[in-house]
Amino acid sequence: MSNLLLHPGQSKVFVDMFVNQSYRNIVMSTSRGWGKSHFAACASITAVNELLQLDKSVPNKDVYIVAPTFDQVTDIYHPLIAYQLGMEAYCIKHSKDAGRFWFPNNVGLRLVSFEAVERMRGKGAYFVVNDEPSSWTKGIGLKGAWEDVIEPCLITRWSPKQAKLYKAKSPGRSVTIGTPKGYNYFYDMYNYQDSNPDWHSYHFDYTTSPLLDPLEIEKKRHSMDPISFAREYMATFQDSGNSIFYCFDRKVHVRELPWFELHTDGEFKGQIKEDIHIGIDFNVAIQASSVAAIRGKQINYLDELTGSADTDQLCRAIKGRYWPEYERTKKKPCRIYVYPDPTGKRRQTSAVGTTDFSILEAHGFQVLAHNSSPQIINSVNCVNRMLKTAAGEINMWISPKCKGVITSLERTEWLENNPDTATINKKPGVEHFSDGVRYLVEYCFPIHVGNKMAKRGFGF
Repeated sequence: MSNLLLHPGQSKVFVDMFVNQSYRNIVMSTSRGWGKSHFAACASITAVNELLQLDKSVPNKDVYIVAPTFDQVTDIYHPLIAYQLGMEAYCIKHSKDAGRFWFPNNVGLRLVSFEAVERMRGKGAYFVVNDEPSSWTKGIGLKGAWEDVIEPCLITRWSPKQAKLYKAKSPGRSVTIGTPKGYNYFYDMYNYQDSNPDWHSYHFDYTTSPLLDPLEIEKKRHSMDPISFAREYMATFQDSGNSIFYCFDRKVHVRELPWFELHTDGEFKGQIKEDIHIGIDFNVAIQASSVAAIRGKQINYLDELTGSADTDQLCRAIKGRYWPEYERTKKKPCRIYVYPDPTGKRRQTSAVGTTDFSILEAHGFQVLAHNSSPQIINSVNCVNRMLKTAAGEINMWISPKCKGVITSLERTEWLENNPDTATINKKPGVEHFSDGVRYLVEYCFPIHVGNKMAKRGFGF
């Protein structure tokens, strides 16, 4: 077990828990890339080693690592524990498929999905790692998992009295470690130290990790919105409340903007020359369309359309406003790109089988959309990043004439104040323009996260 090398921040927590035994329940709010998984694995192995010193007859000699999904907990922790930290040489056997390590003296290390955490009910646990608890949002949630399942496993089988009886080094203990996502139950656990001496919390931002390059993180400051950066790299419990587009500020983002560039000579003189980009949310008798110019790496929203009865009527309204001579000349003075809801590719709008996409294309517009709708949270993050980066850069502006866009960005909210569900509250009916904004921005300026999102459009 000589591979348990820890950096200074990790060592501080490790000494407090295992050497000084100062606290039973530790909560750690850490940045991305701090080394959460490595620390959690090392702590778990240390707890296993403590159990190996006990008599074979002692019951409930189990250590658990609980992560959001089974794929996560096994893909991350099984190779880390078995091979990188060398536990393959110490265990009797191990299985990634089962998520288990079997050690001598009836000691076990189990890798458990939060989704299956109820299987721990009635069992005993000497040590538990709660990994990325802010993502425990399904079913009973983090609060239910901790209070109804995990904590009872620790205190009913490994109380101080039982630990003394079995000559164990410590009563049952836990480490809850993750990157914060607002004021949720993880935040409550982080603050238990204020009222319970068995609890202690630690905060580690990206500057405390020797594993991270500060220059690379500084680049992220220019490509993430302030709240996302504060959570991911400063490890602070920032919250936007119900507001989805929390970076939008009418006083900052609304300003008079130059109209589309016009042709100054030739057959198109006086008509729009600049490319037009339109985000469309299909809705009968609404057809909310936000109209923008992309100038460099900035988006200027200059106009909007609403009230068309159907997609065909919307197309005629677009052509009438931006290609005024088209019906007479059949010539296009500028290119019009439309970014509709991807579901329009499949939705039939007439008995002959035409779709919203085919109608748009038939009118001469270039349709840009993914094969399936982007995750709402991803497209929201794209918009917030364009509204304001963590470095204070603003790359989206809205003309005062775009009253529907302004109202929609201001008033679109999450359902039940829970961004983790990524469900927009549609009851007020204000989300139509902001939906179109999301489609356009996410397509042209996507946020690249590993291999999850391909580079396309006008991405940075």
